[in-house]
Amino acid sequence: MGRKAKTGLSYFSKDVDYYDDFKIMDLMNEYGPLGQTIYDVLLCMIYHEGYYLEVPSMEQLAVKIIKTIGNRWVKKKDFVLQVIYYCADIGLFDKTLLNQNIITSAGIQRRYDSVTVRNKVNKDKYRLIDKNGQPLLNAPSNPISVTEKAITATEIPINDADIQQNKRKENNTYIYFNNPELEKTFRLYISMRNQNQKYPLIPEQIEELKEELYSLGNTDEERILICKTAFIRGWKGFYPLNKQKNNSNSKASSSKGKKKSNNNSFHNFEQRDYDYAALEEKLTESR
Repeated sequence: MGRKAKTGLSYFSKDVDYYDDFKIMDLMNEYGPLGQTIYDVLLCMIYHEGYYLEVPSMEQLAVKIIKTIGNRWVKKKDFVLQVIYYCADIGLFDKTLLNQNIITSAGIQRRYDSVTVRNKVNKDKYRLIDKNGQPLLNAPSNPISVTEKAITATEIPINDADIQQNKRKENNTYIYFNNPELEKTFRLYISMRNQNQKYPLIPEQIEELKEELYSLGNTDEERILICKTAFIRGWKGFYPLNKQKNNSNSKASSSKGKKKSNNNSFHNFEQRDYDYAALEEKLTESR
């Protein structure tokens, strides 16, 4: 029996005009040398496996990249994920497959094919190009048969709330909470966060904030109060109500016998003032 063909590469070449590529220029302009390093690490991971990299979750991939580069230079998973998704936006990775946690591109597959032209490697999975290196019209093609994902009406009952939520999704408005007041307050908080940072929150970050808010409050009224407090104070996260009260009590007790101070115990910088009504009106108009 013959030895199984090796799918991964031991090395890959880089053209001398690599940095003349407009996509690379865009990446460097947006994220600098660190963004380029993240892209290089991903290329090595991909070619080590073959012509695509399939990961269980993007968060785990971000952690691995941070360990490879060193957390002295990059500390946050969110930044790594932003670079990866930006690479898909400018065409360095295929966006449709990236949403399935599969990282590849037509260019990557084309270069892989040129190196493994004599190797009998199976290249049928997640293909974006044909044997001549031309893009496939129906790529990516990974059909799911009806028997694999058969769904009956009895398995997934649909109620009026689900129908209403689906209608809103069809109008390109994703609903995070069924409670309208909580939904409005959460969206205002997201708008505040996006205004206070260079890069907007990505969907994965918003989902994490949603889960965090949901876990901290026992009722929607508590969650609304937690979210409003974080919005007013400009916090980057949510805190439980009992912790907020304890912080207030400790601050009050420590201020006895002392002169009043305008310093904020949560920040060592001047906070921004927000017009809650104006932001709400802006959010309503953007829908």
